[in-house]
Amino acid sequence: MKKYPFKFLDAYNQQDSEFFFGRDEETNALYEMVFQTSILVIYGTSGTGKTSLIQCGLASKFQSHDWLALNIRRGNNINLSLEKSLNDAGGNRIIINDDHLENGTDTNLTSFDHSLRAIFLSSFKPIYLIFDQFEELYILGTKDEQKIFVESVKQILQVKQPVKIIISVREEYLGYLYEFEKEVPQLMRKKLRVEPMNLDKVKSVIKSICSSKQSLVSLQAGQEDEIAKAIYRKISGDEKTKSIQLPYLQVFLDNFYLKITNDETRQTEAVFTLEALNKIGNLGDVLRNFLDEQVITTANKLEQKSETIWKILKPFVTLDGTKEPLSIEKLSDQLTIEPKDIIEKALNAFVNSRILRFTETNQLYEIAHDSLAKQINTKRSDEEIAVLEVKRLIKSQVAVKNEAREYFTEKQILFIEPYLDNFKPSLEEEEWLNKSKKLIKKQKINKYIKIGIGALALFVVAVFIAMSRYQQIYMVKAKVMAQVEVEATNNLLALVMEGRGEQYDNQDPKKTIEKLYDELSTPIENLIVYRANKEALAGTKNYDYLIWIEVPSFKATNIKEVIYDWPCKSFIDKNHIGTQQSVGFAFGYRGLDNCPKINIKVVLKNGKTISKEFNLEDYFNKNK
Repeated sequence: MKKYPFKFLDAYNQQDSEFFFGRDEETNALYEMVFQTSILVIYGTSGTGKTSLIQCGLASKFQSHDWLALNIRRGNNINLSLEKSLNDAGGNRIIINDDHLENGTDTNLTSFDHSLRAIFLSSFKPIYLIFDQFEELYILGTKDEQKIFVESVKQILQVKQPVKIIISVREEYLGYLYEFEKEVPQLMRKKLRVEPMNLDKVKSVIKSICSSKQSLVSLQAGQEDEIAKAIYRKISGDEKTKSIQLPYLQVFLDNFYLKITNDETRQTEAVFTLEALNKIGNLGDVLRNFLDEQVITTANKLEQKSETIWKILKPFVTLDGTKEPLSIEKLSDQLTIEPKDIIEKALNAFVNSRILRFTETNQLYEIAHDSLAKQINTKRSDEEIAVLEVKRLIKSQVAVKNEAREYFTEKQILFIEPYLDNFKPSLEEEEWLNKSKKLIKKQKINKYIKIGIGALALFVVAVFIAMSRYQQIYMVKAKVMAQVEVEATNNLLALVMEGRGEQYDNQDPKKTIEKLYDELSTPIENLIVYRANKEALAGTKNYDYLIWIEVPSFKATNIKEVIYDWPCKSFIDKNHIGTQQSVGFAFGYRGLDNCPKINIKVVLKNGKTISKEFNLEDYFNKNK
């Protein structure tokens, strides 16, 4: 019986071996490596077919009695997923009649010794623990979760049973394995890079699949090579790239089949011809087009706006453009869509259209492939990106244990507060934010109290001196009281000016008073000071920006809002508005590379607008 040969965004598995082509070299290299080490790493960019290489290519090299694969994804916690996978495979069974246990030589078995021994004795097959999409541990996991997993791997590598560990990870996250490798030095000794497919390999794959006797799809006789080349050109478009991502090829071939047969059950035989191929035109970015079409279809079916459907889809993608599995309960908590059944209907539609997958074991939905996740990530607005930055900052701060957790700084609170209306922090996160605010307030009060106590102590000393020298009472009293009055006035002035900007710090009181008098008569546009800072993110071209204006507090009430406009190419039509005086009219943003300048407009309550071009590049060069 013939089968449909294309997998769309699913990975090939052992049952698809008759359609798995183009990876013979990698499959053979991987097969040799598993006999050379107990742990190895497979890496490559998204869309190169790492999962298919393991689950189909490598698995097909083994006889059934030589291969027991336990495929493990992080889910909500990689350590719980590992434990569940071992238990489901029989690792929670009690071992009886085991000579080693009976003679007392293994009385200190660890849980992994016990589980893996139980699995092996029930199957007598070598065990392969395959950790797919391993980058999720570093994108979504906590430091504690990562630490526990590394310790688990160290224990597993000590087990006497035949067990291998295979880790599949996206290439850009290899650097995250540095700490892992320090604890497990053999981690990176055997590793295999999966290269993207070039034209020759893509042609070979298409021709091999369509010439298989098992395939429902064939190529027009005599034009096999021309059709394969034309398919490659239609996917690569005008870019003339030397390689393409496999998800693009799979989606294109699936769409081509549907255009010819109009059979969504995928049971009709089809012949790919040049004539049919020319009719569908150049699809360009097929994944983006596919996503747009499915969102519009789902919106029309549910009688909703496309923006609402995108809003349901976006939480499944992290700020880095990778997949984030979510339960329907957790998704609903993040959204304010009414009625609630719209969310469930949209999720079902996405599952049917193969944009989302649903796993019964942990009741989680996730994007079908990282290539789709990248496309969804491009649909985010600047404000949505900023909200995700804030959520990640809060999550990373609260994720560590209480004894190692640090309070948010005043600068971090200023960055976070404008976005708190856009999402709901967890109870633990909200509690830690409130504790941080109280600590900041307490620290300020303590500082003010110290200043007050110092002034009072000076006054007491002065009075004591005056009383002890009664004979000079009038002269001493006048001198001391004058000094106390000056000191008290200066201390009070310093207290009042606290937080009004660095231009008032450590200034002579007379100059401060003169500055205040000048400011009372100075137009507000001459008092506005533009500030900025940036922090580079390690290993990326991204920067965290914080941009704000400073103005004397008695003039700040004249301001209605501050509009930040990024005019450079990578920030087209990026407008951001600051409206909260409590945060100094600040705006935080993650940008790619540097934006040399920013247009800032300060809108006053009287309708007047003050404009200034702020040269970020010069500012950062002067303030390194």
